[in-house]
Amino acid sequence: MNKFLILLFILNNIWAIGLQGLIIPQNAQILAIANSGLAGNIDPFLNPASNSLDKSYLQYSLNTWFADIKGSQTVYKWDKMFSNHLSIQTWNAKDLELWDNSPDDSPLGTFSTHYVAASYSASHNLNTPYNFGFRLQTIYSHLFTQSLSCISLDFGTIIPINSHINLGAVIKNLGYEFNNKSTLPTESGIGASFNIPTLKTTLLTDLIYNIHGLEFRSALVTNWRFINIKFGSSNSNSRNVKSTGLSINYNKWKFYYGIYFHENSNVLEPPQFFDIRLYL
Repeated sequence: MNKFLILLFILNNIWAIGLQGLIIPQNAQILAIANSGLAGNIDPFLNPASNSLDKSYLQYSLNTWFADIKGSQTVYKWDKMFSNHLSIQTWNAKDLELWDNSPDDSPLGTFSTHYVAASYSASHNLNTPYNFGFRLQTIYSHLFTQSLSCISLDFGTIIPINSHINLGAVIKNLGYEFNNKSTLPTESGIGASFNIPTLKTTLLTDLIYNIHGLEFRSALVTNWRFINIKFGSSNSNSRNVKSTGLSINYNKWKFYYGIYFHENSNVLEPPQFFDIRLYL
């Protein structure tokens, strides 16, 4: 029976690597803060209005999700009139064991799942004190004999209140699923970021409405020169997760590591992501 319960958890998370893959963290930086940071100018996955002061860069993420599902993300960011991000993400799992709903000595067989997503985002201040942005994404997912594909749009804004406080708002995953087998996991939220110069830290808080209902997310990020640590939390009626990670700066290179502790982490290994970034 334990194997059957584990299978149910795996299938729920693998099918989430379908349309619900739209809300799974894409890299270690996001994983380490538990998807917090709508107002933090961190990543267009969180808010497409994000317009960090970083120079152009290439980034590669090597990711492990629940049930040994392996993934990666490749990002190219460049700045001209707009802040532009181009991203390709994949998830794959092969030879996963399929068990019946009663204990057996051997599995019924094996199966695999595949997921690929491509996105483009751009942000600009439109000659105002605020930032606005959009993110366009297409995905394709395959599980057993079922395939899903969709196109989605995210919109966001970041509003500076003063030099230490930002507000942010997003609406995500507006679009169309071409196979008419599921609906997109629409998500909307508001957030705030508070920079604390005396402690060289930033506090992030978000209030999100999504498939889990109302969700409160928060994170604490240090702003040191070479090594930074991150802590995140996400809480709703249906799930509670914690996360942590760190980043290291070295010349033109930046390294991120994140780990994500779910309530079922005692059954399955917690997700762990690793990023490497090269500034151009």
